[in-house]
Amino acid sequence: MTRWRRALGTGAVSLGLLAAGSLLQDWLPDREDDPGAEPHVRTGGVGEAIDIRTATVTVDEVFGTTTVERYGAEMVSPGLWVVVHYSVVPTEENVSMTFAELGDAEGRVWGTVGRNANSCVKSAPGLTAHCTVFMEVPPDALPTLRLRLARLSRDTRFDALAEIDLGLTDGDAESFASAPTYAVPLPTLGDDEDPS
Repeated sequence: MTRWRRALGTGAVSLGLLAAGSLLQDWLPDREDDPGAEPHVRTGGVGEAIDIRTATVTVDEVFGTTTVERYGAEMVSPGLWVVVHYSVVPTEENVSMTFAELGDAEGRVWGTVGRNANSCVKSAPGLTAHCTVFMEVPPDALPTLRLRLARLSRDTRFDALAEIDLGLTDGDAESFASAPTYAVPLPTLGDDEDPS
């Protein structure tokens, strides 16, 4: 008789704990709902050094064209290619910017998928890495285009993220549309290196 009571008591306690756990699970925020997990966005403009905790990032130049050349192959865009040269100077540890995306005021986002690419090498503290990101965007996105850069492409939660206003205009869209083919350089290391 006591064995049955003990089993029944254990079963009742187990069911009670499962029910309490289910209720608690509904009250806890999801991973996507946790505001503390959002990246810490640091903003700036072209030519401004932005501190992102373990490195300083500076957008050096912004170009645009309808055709880019990479590894000897030309890629023609029905819109525009936006090519951004930026520098990364690690301060605490070896760093490479593996996350890059462009976004506009309408909420459209372009990442490094398809033909879009971010070419950056890992460098040691104090050693400048000269990197290039190029992405296809529609011409109407240029006036509000922002570049976002971070260390990790797989997960930017809790990390510092640089958001750079590229300062482009409708006039830039017109000049980019008639610009010649642009050969995308490989990333380089060193203070006196220039990727363009």
